[in-house]
Amino acid sequence: MNIREFIHEYLQMSRYVALGTLDGILAVMGVILTASGVIALGGGEVQNYLIGLTGLSGGIALAMSNAFGSFIGERAEETRTLRELERKMVMDEGKLDDTIIHKQAKRRIYMSMFTHGFSSFIGSFVPVLPFLLIADRMTATVTTIVMCFTALIILGIYLGRVSRESLFKTSLEIVIIGIVISAVSFIIGGSH
Repeated sequence: MNIREFIHEYLQMSRYVALGTLDGILAVMGVILTASGVIALGGGEVQNYLIGLTGLSGGIALAMSNAFGSFIGERAEETRTLRELERKMVMDEGKLDDTIIHKQAKRRIYMSMFTHGFSSFIGSFVPVLPFLLIADRMTATVTTIVMCFTALIILGIYLGRVSRESLFKTSLEIVIIGIVISAVSFIIGGSH
């Protein structure tokens, strides 16, 4: 498989691209905003890049969790589908192992694993970057919020196109989810 085929197949797995990216943006945004708020309230002198690294470590853990969770879930689903096909074809269990059908199922499993994990990892950089690059805490926080909500709108447009639904509706749904997570993060980290 060449790189163009790989990218095409990656983008064809739109649910994992969307799930992973959304997870990465929202989960890490929650961590970043909470950490920033807690540190501001505590009056401590913590450099922004440390908050960014905290978010990035959460993003890496999330990416790995999503990748392996996808692997386990997809493997179970693909195995069940193979066993049902064997039953319908009146074959012994495992007779389709090492066939083209089985190899295609394994490819889907590994592709879903990579897509979900990689998308989570890439999504986690959106809220992290301002804290890695900007020294002023308030500027980094505002920039993070703006970047996250811009990315959520773009993700909503992508999902609207994939699902052939209203671009505005899907973007609005995702932005509302982002607002809820931001509010919870603010309440936990900065409202005391």
